[in-house]
Amino acid sequence: NVFIFAHDTIQQSVYDFLPEDQMAELHFRIGLQLVKGLSTCEHRLSHSISFIAIDQINKAKDTDSASALSPQLKEVMTSLNLSAAELALDFADASSALSYVHNGFLFMGENSWEVAYKPCLRLHEAACLASYLNASPAGVSKYSGLIMEHARVLEDKIKASCVVIQTSASNGDTEGAINSGLDLL
Repeated sequence: NVFIFAHDTIQQSVYDFLPEDQMAELHFRIGLQLVKGLSTCEHRLSHSISFIAIDQINKAKDTDSASALSPQLKEVMTSLNLSAAELALDFADASSALSYVHNGFLFMGENSWEVAYKPCLRLHEAACLASYLNASPAGVSKYSGLIMEHARVLEDKIKASCVVIQTSASNGDTEGAINSGLDLL
């Protein structure tokens, strides 16, 4: 079933006519089809299409279909949200990055630190940096604290520690920045 609309107004009218649950299911199906087509996509287009795909799926994350995803597809959704968050941070769009991070967490589920350590660490690092860019010391503290609690090796603590140091320094807390640096050592 493929629909092509001659004009955006017609498309919007059809969209407005759909009940909310059908709309969410439609977003999910569109996103899933886009994800499946990513492997055949030209590299230069893959970032754009992956953003569109994950945005569609994130709009439907609360549907039965999204919650019934296989563990492998949940891993793909987590990875796409992580990539989108990191790309959003590259463009200094911290609020979008946090949204992608939170959606990535939703697809990870329970015991994510044990089951998928690296993606979980990277999501928390992105959340920590996005919180800093959003001027949210509470967010920095929350995500850096989780990283410090779950990090397996010293190297995994470095990015979060740098953000904590930057947060302290930018808030005029030189002593706190120094102490954070010393704590890492």
